[in-house]
Amino acid sequence: MKRRFLNAAAAMLLACAISSVTAQTYPAKTVRGIVSFGVGGQTDAAARILAQKLSERWGQPFVIENRVGANGNVGTEAAVKSPADGYSLLVTTQTLTLNRVLFASPAFDPLRDLAPISLIGVSDFVLVVHPSVPAQTVSELISYVKANPQKLVYGATSFQGEFIMELFNNLAGIRIERIPYTAMANLQADLVAGRVTTLFTPPRAVIGHIQAGKLRALAVSGGKPMPMLPNVPSIKPVLPDLNATTWYAVLAPSKTPADVIGKLNAEFKWAIDQPDVRQRLEQVGIDAGHSSPEELRDLLRKDVDMIEDLVRRGVMKVSG
Repeated sequence: MKRRFLNAAAAMLLACAISSVTAQTYPAKTVRGIVSFGVGGQTDAAARILAQKLSERWGQPFVIENRVGANGNVGTEAAVKSPADGYSLLVTTQTLTLNRVLFASPAFDPLRDLAPISLIGVSDFVLVVHPSVPAQTVSELISYVKANPQKLVYGATSFQGEFIMELFNNLAGIRIERIPYTAMANLQADLVAGRVTTLFTPPRAVIGHIQAGKLRALAVSGGKPMPMLPNVPSIKPVLPDLNATTWYAVLAPSKTPADVIGKLNAEFKWAIDQPDVRQRLEQVGIDAGHSSPEELRDLLRKDVDMIEDLVRRGVMKVSG
């Protein structure tokens, strides 16, 4: 028994030593960042900004791989099933926790199958309408929908887009029906053409159309104007209880060594604190900010609890 105890203790010490050496030498090869959404979106933009900065710092490539499908689940599952060695990371957004609750049989649990590393930042949403909608303000939009039921429709490519619009519907006491889309490019085309009339989205997806006058921005979801849209007012004076801010974060497979998680947290903190990175994130509509792994895990838990409460109250529905 004593020999078995000594052997177990020796194995534990060896594992700790290997983990420590791994963290000290990390990264020794290419790091892969899996993004569950297509090229050009806000999550992809954030991932590429950080990947470029950390590639320069590490002297090792940090490559972004877009794994699109199943509302973000394809990329998440790819990350969950990757080796837990710190060389496969997931760069994601609030869709992660929305999928955890709103898919009837999710193939993963972000609280169990992923190890939080750090928050990247947060982003407010912008509410836009097609110019054919006779509303210049949020109050006018609500009044118009009440007077013209079933006339307007909104588009959504993910649970995230549905989430914010259903909160808006619930708090405003109106009903704008959803048309589901699988690609933002198709949704944008139909929105500009007027086949879809309303959209709540992170600003990067529509900023060009707003500037070109093809869409009208009525409000942003935060408490103050966004740097990208300085003349667009906050929705809070009309709907003060509408809390719609999405987060962006980086995680790893759940069994990634703690020393490697700590090293990655420090590296992402360094990158996010760089003035040029903060400026570039702001330009794509993200308010940069980092966190400890524990703080990010608390955020995930609170998010899941909040979404489960919305399901219980009938604001959101579980799919399939």
